[in-house]
Amino acid sequence: MLDGEYLRYFQNNKEVYSKRMVALACVSGVARVGEQRFEIITKGRTFLFRAPNSKQRDDWLSCLWKVLESRQENRCGNGVYKTGSVSIEGYLEMTSPRTKLYTILKDQKIFLFRNQEEYLQGIGITDIDMSRANVKQTNKFISISTPYRKFSFVVDSDVERERWLTCLMACVSQSSSDGVCERVWRLESNRVCADCGAAMPEWASVNLCVLVCEQCAGVHQCLGQSVSKVYNLKTDESVWTEDLIKVFLLIGNSKANLFWALHLPAYESLNMKASMSERVTHITAKYQQRKYSKRHTLSGQQEALNNALCIAVQTDDLLESLTLLFSGADVCCSTGIPEFPSPLALANHAGQTAQVELLQQHLAGPVRSEVCHTPVHSHKGHLAKIASSARPITDHKPRADFSQRWCCLDNGVFSYYKTEQSTSRCSCIKTSDIICLSVNSPGNHGYEHTFELFTDSGRVYLFGADDIKTMKEWIKAIAAAMLPAVLRDDSGLYDRLGRLRCAEGSSGIGWFCLSGSRLQFILLDSVQTVDLRKLLTVTLCDGVGDMVLGWRGGSLHLLADRRPHFPGWVQCIQLRAGTGDQPLHLQQLSESGIPITVDRCLDHITRHGLLSVGIYRKCGVNSRVSTLLDDFLRDARSVCVPEHFVVDDVANTLKRFLREVKEGVFNGTQNSHIWLSATGLRECDKVSAYQALLSELPEVNRETLKALLNHLYCVQNFSSMNHMTTRNLGIVFGPTLFQTGGADSRTSKVVEDLILGYCAIFNTSETELQKQMDATFHILNKVKDQACVRRVPSHTVCAVYLEKREQDAELLVQVGVSITVEELVLEVLKIRRIQPAHGEFWRCYEVKEEIERELHYKEEVLPVYYSLSPQSHLLVKRSHYTSDINKYLNGKEEVCKLGTLHVCEVKGSKAKGFSSRHCELSGSTFRLYRELQGSQCEKEWPVQEIKVYQGYRSKLQPPTPWGLTMFHEQRQWYLCCGTEDELIEWMATIMSLQHGEDLG
Repeated sequence: MLDGEYLRYFQNNKEVYSKRMVALACVSGVARVGEQRFEIITKGRTFLFRAPNSKQRDDWLSCLWKVLESRQENRCGNGVYKTGSVSIEGYLEMTSPRTKLYTILKDQKIFLFRNQEEYLQGIGITDIDMSRANVKQTNKFISISTPYRKFSFVVDSDVERERWLTCLMACVSQSSSDGVCERVWRLESNRVCADCGAAMPEWASVNLCVLVCEQCAGVHQCLGQSVSKVYNLKTDESVWTEDLIKVFLLIGNSKANLFWALHLPAYESLNMKASMSERVTHITAKYQQRKYSKRHTLSGQQEALNNALCIAVQTDDLLESLTLLFSGADVCCSTGIPEFPSPLALANHAGQTAQVELLQQHLAGPVRSEVCHTPVHSHKGHLAKIASSARPITDHKPRADFSQRWCCLDNGVFSYYKTEQSTSRCSCIKTSDIICLSVNSPGNHGYEHTFELFTDSGRVYLFGADDIKTMKEWIKAIAAAMLPAVLRDDSGLYDRLGRLRCAEGSSGIGWFCLSGSRLQFILLDSVQTVDLRKLLTVTLCDGVGDMVLGWRGGSLHLLADRRPHFPGWVQCIQLRAGTGDQPLHLQQLSESGIPITVDRCLDHITRHGLLSVGIYRKCGVNSRVSTLLDDFLRDARSVCVPEHFVVDDVANTLKRFLREVKEGVFNGTQNSHIWLSATGLRECDKVSAYQALLSELPEVNRETLKALLNHLYCVQNFSSMNHMTTRNLGIVFGPTLFQTGGADSRTSKVVEDLILGYCAIFNTSETELQKQMDATFHILNKVKDQACVRRVPSHTVCAVYLEKREQDAELLVQVGVSITVEELVLEVLKIRRIQPAHGEFWRCYEVKEEIERELHYKEEVLPVYYSLSPQSHLLVKRSHYTSDINKYLNGKEEVCKLGTLHVCEVKGSKAKGFSSRHCELSGSTFRLYRELQGSQCEKEWPVQEIKVYQGYRSKLQPPTPWGLTMFHEQRQWYLCCGTEDELIEWMATIMSLQHGEDLG
């Protein structure tokens, strides 16, 4: 990382603190060395670097030379910077790792050096920004906590410790209180109030883009947030993002007044000694009435203003955008470009982050979004209230802390008074300023029923009600005043509702309503509903704070917000997305509506263990079962049972999950007793009794039981091979499903009854069930190792994806048991009406997360499709390597390959680092040598038994981007090639040895 002062290098791209840093003021020269290398020369040391290729090396050199040329005048003899004063310096002993470091406190940063000599030479370890740090003292220790890491130092001397502590605390205090001020005041015009000229203004209107003094700020606040959104530079830290600071540095008071005060006569100017009445008159005329503002040449021409705004937001001219917005341009206008439908989307695409921030400050207004509306609902009554806060109220508040208030909701304003008879209100909140309503769980506070209101300014209000009826009435009324009509629920059963910033929303804003596990939202004027339990992915972006939700058919990117309502949304969504320690209906669910744990275990056992002798009766390895179950309970979505995983371990994982899940499949002990009592009925009455009991189960429990019994029906159909009869399955699963110790024989009888009467009880066609059995038996006898067993009829609907450039959509293709890859590709191209160009090759790939394997054109599709993991899919796309592979193999008499590759072996879930190995691929064997040819062979695999995929996991930090992932039995290796041509040669050799010359 090169930042103009230092060149830093890190252990990896996730590290925040550098491994070493070199002050550019101390660099005496930079030189090119070899093809990909260059060196940086300092007074005490020379650093040698190697880039991935010559082009990147030249880019680094060019950048370094430019920076060094501009820094020549800032260097001094001993390499120490002339600018900046050192607050304190000396040796401190760090506790982890245990070492003494020469430490400097300078310019609100701590610099760490190995010793004083390296400090004088300008060669350090890392620096710690104190603007976001906390300092604590514990006995002999001084701890510095940052958002990324905690640093602890030992100081034995009381005097020395006190000296360091004083300096550090002073540094933190100055950084936290004056950091934003100092940065914004760097622009000279920002050092005086935009209205009266008072020095060093500490308040700002973030939508008007002006800095004002405290007295003028009070008037701005009286105008309301619909006119001026005022925040303090020192106390409202959560508001001041990097991009918002950038807006005030790029515009500044002088430029802003070129718009707001262009026609201001000198005799009407405000001075710092003006009275409050004079300030009110002037500021109201200036901003609310826009008496002195510049009139844009396009004023009154709505379409022209909108077009001009769309152009301006793609540039760095913030003043033009500000002028257009306040001249009537619609911040939510349509751009006419489907990919970028709003000005915000255009600014994002153009990389204009300051423009994005400016637009977002205007989008948050109460009437900017098309889905906003004027509330007409009213409601009155008593509520208990806690004083407002600047953060979520997580601590328990006793009943004594609440104060009774008479509250009124009318004409879009929520007001509260001391008593019903009071004429002067304590305070009020505009419903347009409420960005979130959150209903707390019962018992959180002294009042059983409470809810929180979060406002646009970052304030949090906590209210309590005496009973659930009063609570629901208020929530329903406030929701009706806040939400668009299409999202309202007359029952008032909300958990959380409001608006959030999101990349897909109309102009970057979306309305959201969460009830249980159902999330409803409006994006681009259309209402969508997502069952959070069925999400495919829930991703929190490290460092950024964004949240990305993915489901079958769509995704949602929630943008991080530093205001206090956002963490609550993240926590609530994660909780409602399903957790492993909850009953079945609160688990993470598959698309079919059953817990992912059950679905993936059944799928794996069906494909790999249907004929396993004693399946479900044999015990797996307890440690492996515990590990797999813990993974499922932690996050079932992220678990993919490897194909080579021992089937008995998976079977026991399934049984343990069903035995331990809260309330069980039968929804509690009381219901379980009712099911057991059905065994005493006459055979002719059992079917109707079981059907009635099924109908009373929650939907998830009912579907889970149906899927499990379907599977067990398949298992007992192959009892001649797996020895698992209906009776044996009843003995195994009776105590498991009823969560008993096996003392009650009726549990086994219920399972037997459900298996034998499966078709009648679950209303399943016997004809379809028989087709399923025939297809399964056919596949078992056709495919080796039962690689493609599944509960399907003799043909299935196969989900195939087409490459992004040709409409990235899922195609549903009906596939017979003998269809080949070549026939599948032709069918997909026919459906999409794609005519391949001359010399163009289309292939089908098995895609597994970040890696892909080209399927041979004669392979049968169904066995491959059934062997796919939940994270894999089939992809039809153009092949970029087929032509090169054919050219490489053309005319070769003997196909073989040898050379040096970077190899990384994976053991369990851990991957070792990459190391150089000599590799040979010839005949029918792949060999791996620790050293050059002639040394003893380290590994050896038959070529026909290995599966090779192109690519590898990016988080492994491979030395080059050209690599292969190789699977053999239960082992996995990553092979890294030096160039793309080398990758093609290895791929061609492997494919040729596996399939002969018949590559298609």
